[in-house]
This record gives sequence, structure tokens and C-alpha cells, in this order.
Amino acid sequence: MVDVAHFVPNPPDDPRPPRRRWAPWSAGVLGVALIAGSVLWVWRPWRSLEIPRSACWSALSEADLKPLAGAYGTVSEVAPRPRIQTPTSPQENEIRSNACQLSWHGDDGRQGRLLAVRVDPAWSGIDADRAQDTARDRRVTPLDGGPGAAWLATADGSHRVRLYVRCDFQVPAATDPKHRTAPPYFRVDVGSDGVVAAPSEQGSRAYGDIALKIARAAAAEYRCTNQVQLPTTAPAMPGLVGEKQEKGKAHG
Repeated sequence: MVDVAHFVPNPPDDPRPPRRRWAPWSAGVLGVALIAGSVLWVWRPWRSLEIPRSACWSALSEADLKPLAGAYGTVSEVAPRPRIQTPTSPQENEIRSNACQLSWHGDDGRQGRLLAVRVDPAWSGIDADRAQDTARDRRVTPLDGGPGAAWLATADGSHRVRLYVRCDFQVPAATDPKHRTAPPYFRVDVGSDGVVAAPSEQGSRAYGDIALKIARAAAAEYRCTNQVQLPTTAPAMPGLVGEKQEKGKAHG
């Protein structure tokens, strides 16, 4: 008599389905995805760069600012004015100023002054400006500007380029008694607080190009009675600016 309760059926003819295994190509796809993700995180293609189309009394273009702005961030001009203030022009604060400033804001929380430009009569003179910087232990390099201009490039604590332009202009009688006699030059001072995204050589060259463009605009506003002689291109500048690192200030 057969014990039905302990009956064990014969195994089926068809074998059990094999366990699923990862194909070699699956591991390759996973590796590629991980590498692509890492590259995207470093590159961050979603970052963008926003630069005004014109700045600093409309003398500078987007192309002039791009070497300083780097690859990402937002550049904006602070309190822009359309005209340059000079000793001979009326005091029209709503449309004139002798200073231009552009700020940079990064998407990583850093911010700072990307560019600062100032145009003034060179009341103290070239030699006095150079002596003042030297007394502060700053490295000052004089550069040849031709017969009608002179350059000073300053580093070590004050990253700036100053262009002195020979200009004969009249000072109004109501001017401060110390400044009733016009100096032989007006000065274009270009610098920043070190928040620069471009490499040193590129950023320094941009400083010189910017100073020259501002000088051309300022010469027209100063109404120089002499023939202003400006170089066609800026001279080679020493390394003045570094990469944007820890000098950017975090929000807050």
C-alpha cells in the first residue's frame, strides 16, 4: 500500500530558470554614468555668466569686461551715470560722476568688487603718486605711454593701473584755492579688490585696455585744448591680479 502523505513527485522535465546575472555591459553603463555625473558636478554647465552690454559711461563693452568676469556669475554696475564729471563740467549728480564700480556675484555665495574706475585731475602729480605707493611697500612699475601719456602699475596690496593723460584744461574760478591751477594731466585709475576670475596675465592686460578706453572718453569730456596723444594699445602689464579665490566675501 502506497503512503500518499509521503509521496514525492518526480522532478519536472524542464529545469528551473537560471538566476539573473548582470551582463558585463550593465556594469560599463553604470561606470560611465558615475563618471559623467562627476564631470557635470565639476563643470556645472548650468552656471551662467551675465555681463552688462555697456558700462562706465558707456565706454566699456561686454567684451572688455569678460576677461575679468570669468566663466560664471553676475556682473552689475553700481549707480551708473552716462557722463564723466570733470572740473569744467557742471555739477550734475544725476547724470555725471567721476567713478564707476562693477560688482560680481557668484552662485556659490561669493561676491566682491570686480572693477573700480576713477577719473580725476592728477593734482598731486605722477611722481607723488608713485612715492606714496612706494612708501606703503607696494610694488610700482612705471610704463612707457609715449609723448602724451604715462602709466603706473601697482601690485602688492593694491591691484591697479593708472594712466596719466597730458591735457590742457581750464579750472573754474570757484574751485578750491589749492586747485585753481590745472595740473598737466588727468588720471584714469583702474583696479579692484582682487575678486577676479581671469588668470593673472589676462586680467592684467584687461586693466590696461580698460584704462585706455576710459581715457579716450575722458579726453572728450575734459575738452583738452591740446592735441591729446594716446597710445594705440596698452603696454604689456606686469602680473597684477590673481585668480578669484578667498578674497570673495560670502553673503551675509
